[in-house]
Amino acid sequence: MKIINALLFTGILLQLSALAFAVEAIEVVTESWEPYSYLLPDGSVGGTATAKVRRILDKAGIEYTINLYPWTRAYRTALSKRNVLIYSIYRTKERELKFQWLCPFLPTERIYAYALADRRDINIGKLDDLKQYIIGSAREEYAYQFLLEHGFEDNRHLDISSTYNTSLHKLVNHRIDLVIGTRHSIDTRLKSLGYPETKMRAVYEFSTQMIGGNCMAFNIETPSAVVEKVRAALLQVNQAAENASAPE
Repeated sequence: MKIINALLFTGILLQLSALAFAVEAIEVVTESWEPYSYLLPDGSVGGTATAKVRRILDKAGIEYTINLYPWTRAYRTALSKRNVLIYSIYRTKERELKFQWLCPFLPTERIYAYALADRRDINIGKLDDLKQYIIGSAREEYAYQFLLEHGFEDNRHLDISSTYNTSLHKLVNHRIDLVIGTRHSIDTRLKSLGYPETKMRAVYEFSTQMIGGNCMAFNIETPSAVVEKVRAALLQVNQAAENASAPE
């Protein structure tokens, strides 16, 4: 009887262990945003931000998969599906209560509206001046959400594409007037799309109005134990990076 009870107890422990493992296994989602996240030839996801995510989750001891989607799908997956982590995502007022935030993840870069350098007819003094032009965007991007909050409309001020790269193609081919992003990312994307000589001009800065940090974020229903484990690992990775860059 003691042997049977011991076997039953061991079986229960194994089931509980398996259950705990299943709860902690997460799906990680992101978009193609060179050089931070992009698809490698072998089908895996690479990039500087992806490498940091892997370090954090490995340190946390979390089982995970990383999937690269168009931004709208990645965002909506994280919004609607338990145990999903999204990166890199800007923490804005519109998103604050929709996720469990882990910040900072990456340094926040200045964000501008960009036009082609030869479009000297485009002059912006204030936010509403942007309504004179067609702005390329994908649904659920931080810029898209911000502009909707300030009276911009689909198919009037905003041209919606499934990916950011599609908007860049449209910009280069004079089908839209503006895109919104960071200089580093736009230059990297243009080069990868075959437009290395294309020059851009910043016409309006958004950074001080709309950005609360570049973060990772969990679906709101993800267990707090998982979130806190990853948060602690993020803190350790950030601290290690600070120590490594500190002058001796």
